[in-house]
Amino acid sequence: MAPIRSLPRLRSLAALVGAAIALSGLAPAVIASEGDSSIVKRYIVVFNGEYALDGSYALGGGYALVGQAGTYALDQGYALGRNYALYALNDVYALADDYALTADENAQDAYALFGEYALDSGYALDAGYALGSGYALASETATYALDESYALTGDSAGYALDESYALADSYALGDNYALARDYALYALTTAGGVMTADLSRQAGIMVVESKNAAFAETLAGYALVADVAQDHGWKQFPTLAEAVANGQLTMVTPTGALPGAESDPLESMQWSMAQIRTAQARAVQAGSPKVDVGIVDTGIDGNHLDFIANGSSNVDCQRGADFTAQGPGIGSPFACVDNNFHGTHVAGIVAARANGHGVVGVAPNVTLVPIKVCDADGHCYFSDALEGITYAGDLALDVINMSFFVDDDEFQQSTEFKCLSDPVQRVFRTAIERALKYARKEGVTLVAAAGNSDANFDAAERGCEVVPAQSDGVVTVAALGPSSEKAWYSNWGSDIDVAAPGGNDQLVGAGDCALNVLSTLPGNLWGCIEGTSMAAPHATGVAALIVSQFGKADKLGRLSMSPGSVADRLENSAIDIGIKRGDVCFGEGRIDALRAVNNWNPDTYDSSAPFCPEYNE
Repeated sequence: MAPIRSLPRLRSLAALVGAAIALSGLAPAVIASEGDSSIVKRYIVVFNGEYALDGSYALGGGYALVGQAGTYALDQGYALGRNYALYALNDVYALADDYALTADENAQDAYALFGEYALDSGYALDAGYALGSGYALASETATYALDESYALTGDSAGYALDESYALADSYALGDNYALARDYALYALTTAGGVMTADLSRQAGIMVVESKNAAFAETLAGYALVADVAQDHGWKQFPTLAEAVANGQLTMVTPTGALPGAESDPLESMQWSMAQIRTAQARAVQAGSPKVDVGIVDTGIDGNHLDFIANGSSNVDCQRGADFTAQGPGIGSPFACVDNNFHGTHVAGIVAARANGHGVVGVAPNVTLVPIKVCDADGHCYFSDALEGITYAGDLALDVINMSFFVDDDEFQQSTEFKCLSDPVQRVFRTAIERALKYARKEGVTLVAAAGNSDANFDAAERGCEVVPAQSDGVVTVAALGPSSEKAWYSNWGSDIDVAAPGGNDQLVGAGDCALNVLSTLPGNLWGCIEGTSMAAPHATGVAALIVSQFGKADKLGRLSMSPGSVADRLENSAIDIGIKRGDVCFGEGRIDALRAVNNWNPDTYDSSAPFCPEYNE
């Protein structure tokens, strides 16, 4: 996202190693034969540096351009420095830590950089040999080489590491450039891998399949590679049948369609919407179809009656994407088939239509984009979540809802906290955080469920966080019960940003819809369940209303608003509960749709809301 804490709650645990659908293929030129087997495994490869392998990004500090055996490298001791300077070419011609050779450090005065010569544009080893912007190590000759055969020249594309993989003119070793992507592919194929998803441009990550049992170990020998880990699927949600059988989910039957009615048949049962005043907010702003909300989950039943008004659905199946093993990939209509139930329930909270059927969502007129990363039996796949978040960034969606957490397999016996000290957990956490950073850079407001373990974020071991809930730039949502009390299961701590209704039915199996959250289910059904999974989409819906009300139209007429501005309005319009002015259980307070669409932000305190029992822990 060990025991697995599902969102909503799960009682039985399972782990499943998933297989990815190939999004793009590259047949290996060289397959490592040692350790081959008939089992194809999927891996996440995280590259070093400032993430990407194209001309937009540079390699970060401490990482050399290294071949598997050091043959084509500066060598492991001589890396690209903190500010992307070359520390050394060999023992003779080096660039010292301060980016210049002093008189004591040069072997030959003619080739040294003294204090007055910097690595900035226009400065050289001497008058003829510039290292500045657009220049190679030598401007006219092949004299000053990485080794005796392969020189960096200024007027040719022969910036080679070997005969096939060169640093071409557009991939110079300057502040804004990185090693050519071809070299990464060379490393993958040499280790026996086939790339199935290329996220190198967005986040410096590739998803790779391989039969080579030694793939991870082999690839880790390249300094260009920061981390490698085998992909994993974890059971995050129950199936619909499991949830009904164990009493987590209660089915509700509406009295029938009420075309033209002032309210939908089940709206009176939606205590969660009344708590955050969505009906009053919709009188001001009911959401714009030009605002796109991604539901990163199990898909959405796009044919559900509660998403249809005037003959059309507000679920955009064309831009939906199915990243699960069962689905055929990006753009597939299968994203609009939710053969679990979780994604449809979340989507209904955000944007069920006011159409005389069932329930009404927070922002009924916004556009929903299903991004399926979890399958029918509730298994989510790490690589699928990674691809789904990145895809949301590619589409530049306005808001995405993430009611899940990243986990590794049961053998690791992890909690939902991912620790940088653990090599597997580090890969999962680093990769997801890079994808989140990319999506936010593309204008996506990120909203995530806090988690259902009643865990104190602040008590975790140093370097351990719940992902994506505690990741940078994410709005983290805790769960409330009907009286604005902290839900018994909701995680808490200083990283909570806001609180929203999620249900608080402590008697598992009681199925009381007065305590659980009512929303849509696949197949024109409705039901009640609890979890921070249900709290997060309430906040996502309010964020969508904020963009609808205050966003600016781009050249295509779509509304947009910076993620920071959306989060600020969401938090500043919340009603303070618990300890005044910031709270480890409720963050900035209970979200309020009416205050948000009116941009009301004077401090308002609700003294009737119960204090949090965890204050004494």
